Amino acid sequence: MRLRRLVPLLLALAVVASSCDGDGTVFDTTTTAATPGADLVDAEISGVAEAIVADLGPEPGILAVGYALDRGYTASQIADGGLSGGLQADGTINGVQPALPLWEIFADLPPANGSGAGGSTRTISRVLGFADEPNPYGTQITAEQYVHFLGLEFEAVMSGRPTPSAPSSGGSSTTTTEPEAPDDQERATIMIGLIVELSDLGYSAEQIILGIVLGEVRMTLIPTGLGPAGCWLLEDAADGRVIRPALPPAVTTRFPATAECREAIDRLAPPDTDSTTTTTTTVNAVDADGIQDGTYTGIVQVTGEVASGAVYEILGGEIRLEVTDQGVRAEVAYTVRVSVRPGLEGPVCIATIDYLYTGEQPALPTLGFPLRPASQSIRLLEGPECGIGGRWATTAEDDLLAGFAEERTITLAGSFRNGRFDGYVSGTPLGVTAAIGG
Repeated sequence: MRLRRLVPLLLALAVVASSCDGDGTVFDTTTTAATPGADLVDAEISGVAEAIVADLGPEPGILAVGYALDRGYTASQIADGGLSGGLQADGTINGVQPALPLWEIFADLPPANGSGAGGSTRTISRVLGFADEPNPYGTQITAEQYVHFLGLEFEAVMSGRPTPSAPSSGGSSTTTTEPEAPDDQERATIMIGLIVELSDLGYSAEQIILGIVLGEVRMTLIPTGLGPAGCWLLEDAADGRVIRPALPPAVTTRFPATAECREAIDRLAPPDTDSTTTTTTTVNAVDADGIQDGTYTGIVQVTGEVASGAVYEILGGEIRLEVTDQGVRAEVAYTVRVSVRPGLEGPVCIATIDYLYTGEQPALPTLGFPLRPASQSIRLLEGPECGIGGRWATTAEDDLLAGFAEERTITLAGSFRNGRFDGYVSGTPLGVTAAIGG
């Protein structure tokens, strides 16, 4: 993430100045954007946001969370402070010292009035490998800029800016419903919930606050089957690349839903994501949707964790993506050898199954869409308890065929970059990689 552009920051001064109402506030209440309600955010996180708004008010609550992140508080500390009433409007939490370094992002960070002041030397900064100056770019923003540009990002998300779950064409977005616009309290609750969730995923204050204000990042929802709507993440506003959270999971992930999403994001954006990659394959120029059109082919393999004592082996797998201006068509085929019946000392029945899944969606740099089974067949059953007997009233074959009949979908999530696609199959330990002409 670059975070070095000065032009957006200069423009911000003019935009913020022109957006202030007569009472000096930049909290816009005239929005007509549709709100999906609290189901966008994990219920536990939403409860934290509601408590903060009830205690401090809409805009002061938003600023308090931003200030707290700047002071070095983690999402877990903010959640505890919000629920207990210890989070103060200046971003301090009574009786709690920040776990992370002071980021020095807000030029107008209020003096610390609470008993948990930020800015003191903290040993965790050395553990995480931070430099002496956590904000190396020297860029600072104001509270007005933060509220204004966070509000713009909120409007973009709520109005249906193209995401993996919101089809679009020609750069425009389409919404199917127009519920009543949210009031200040509801709007602030959703905004705070999103910020807390991104922080709990491990995104740093710099990635979230500076990224949003400078227009370097945007919030994106990947529908993965995790959480109420999927997994929120940050992607590069320029190329749609998934941005890897800067902080390690050991420091964050207080909420179970974000812990699962963090694992998914790490699979989408591995540690070497930021490294420059090259390809010898001739590819088409990047077009309006930000993706190189063409046929991507690659492999399916086990990249995630397999439960202890279980069998899960890929005997062969291929992925094929046809990318055009009209959309992406995906085919994922693989043969898996998997335990289908557990025993006290290991699996008592193992099945070898062939799967073929297909699906389509609009062309977007970051994908997250369901694939339906086009073909499912049992190649082999092995083990002493694949039939009827003992604990089993039906055969393993009957059980598998009954599952096939339900036509359960899988979710393919991933991102395009430099003529490559890297992703995974949600809910499985399967990862996929593909390249144009691969």
